[in-house]
Amino acid sequence: MKTNRRNFIKGISSVGLFSLSYPLLSSCISDKNVLTEKITKIEFYQYNINIPRYFSFGTWLNRQHIFMKISAGDYYGWSEIPASRNTPDVDLSPWVQYVKQFKGLSILEAQKLLQSQQVKGSKISFKYLELMDMGLLDLAGRLQNKPSIELLSLHQKEAVPGLYCILHKDEDKVREEAEKSLKQNLGHHMKFKMYGDVEVDLKLLQIIREVLGEDAIVISDVNKGYKKWKSLEELAEILNTFKEKGLNAIEDPAPLTTDQWIALQNMTGNLDLIPDAPMRPAWEGLEKLQKGMGRIINLHPSTMGSFSHTALLAKEVQAIGAKVMIGDDSLVGPACTAWQQIAIGAGATWVEAIEKEEDSKLYLECVQSSATKKRNNGYYELNPKPGFGLELDEKRLKTVCSSYIVV
Repeated sequence: MKTNRRNFIKGISSVGLFSLSYPLLSSCISDKNVLTEKITKIEFYQYNINIPRYFSFGTWLNRQHIFMKISAGDYYGWSEIPASRNTPDVDLSPWVQYVKQFKGLSILEAQKLLQSQQVKGSKISFKYLELMDMGLLDLAGRLQNKPSIELLSLHQKEAVPGLYCILHKDEDKVREEAEKSLKQNLGHHMKFKMYGDVEVDLKLLQIIREVLGEDAIVISDVNKGYKKWKSLEELAEILNTFKEKGLNAIEDPAPLTTDQWIALQNMTGNLDLIPDAPMRPAWEGLEKLQKGMGRIINLHPSTMGSFSHTALLAKEVQAIGAKVMIGDDSLVGPACTAWQQIAIGAGATWVEAIEKEEDSKLYLECVQSSATKKRNNGYYELNPKPGFGLELDEKRLKTVCSSYIVV
């Protein structure tokens, strides 16, 4: 029986929607000392990617990511966040200043401090919050000898299809990328960027269908790029044209109110709408989500702000009869396996946060073991391990990163 939305919100409100219990260390741990284990070291690795990515709102010529290792005694957790774009000489000192407040705290104290920042009206960037949340969640799982997704009460185990993403406007590049997806056994689920121009977007869709055939699931993301419509009927006509040419789903087609999302979904038949921006951060997504505003809901890394709220939001999405997808922020490293595990645990329809053959190449050479693995069919499976279960060759990692900072 599906959960009644009002009862669901009432239930979580009884514990405080904006002060939800973080997955703290359990009282059944045999070694009680780990409860007071203090954070002794925080390390930053700056990993650079120099492969352009093209969006409707602009171009990323290069990106600078932080890989963070947070240690408490012999235990540790890994995390990743994109720190900047088009800024090769990025100043990481603001990130250092943020994480400094957690050093020297016990794990419980650090979790409670983070939880106090993951609230409505918080002025702290969602990226700062997620960087620390992922690391602490990984650390908490290893301390308890439990997979981190179990701490979030995400218990599904089935493999989830990877979603290949094309971020190009050039038609030859789009064709080339679509062909690459087939070589990587990821041609069954494809996402491509649209640019808010019907003629351009239809041509890109045509190319992708020519390469992948009729059976592939093809979705697009236009980043709210269609803005010149005068009525929902006009916008629906545009979207239905894409549907007729083989598009299965579309993310954030335009700036829309919740009522407009619901009305537009009713006008587009079997074209699935995918709200993304309205779900950011996860605690606001819990308030905004309504039945009928889309059939697939994108939980987007770097914008959720809280993994515990993300897990709750995933459950609520399914309770109203919609599907969960895990998106991406062009992640390349430790966050990929973490979000793949969230996707698997939540029973997502697909996961976009996957390691990229080119962007992740140097990072993947440092991976000694991972709890997730890409099958030959392009689905991602889980072999549960404590925390998020990632083991890296740190000596080699230092050689492929442009800077290393100990906080």
